Amino acid sequence: MLVDRSKLDLLIGLVGLGVAAMLLLEAGRVRAIAWGGAIAEKINYVVLAVLCLASSALARWTQNFVAGVTAEQVELAAEMLMIAAMALLGLYFASVRKALQGFLTSMTGSEKLSDEARSVSTDAGEDAPGA
Repeated sequence: MLVDRSKLDLLIGLVGLGVAAMLLLEAGRVRAIAWGGAIAEKINYVVLAVLCLASSALARWTQNFVAGVTAEQVELAAEMLMIAAMALLGLYFASVRKALQGFLTSMTGSEKLSDEARSVSTDAGEDAPGA
């Protein structure tokens, strides 16, 4: 049995919107848990990316409900929204990576300082009388 193409498009779009809603909920939960951290600070990029993905699904629906919209226009809008979503996700991961690298660099620097302080105190202990 063959399924009507427009019904299949609507069903796929509905599934896409459901997944987008779940992603938005999970992004909100991550923000609440990791509040103040590098991941939560930049989560707005993820939220915007998910909204672009959901809008892409909605753009594909316009052909079924709006007269005068061509398939080429729908495809162009959907592709542009997908590209915007990918760019926003790229910005998110790049900003989180940069923040984490800064954190690791500062942690490594402080560990070096504590190692130097330990070696200085050890050296001073060896030079002390009665040691």
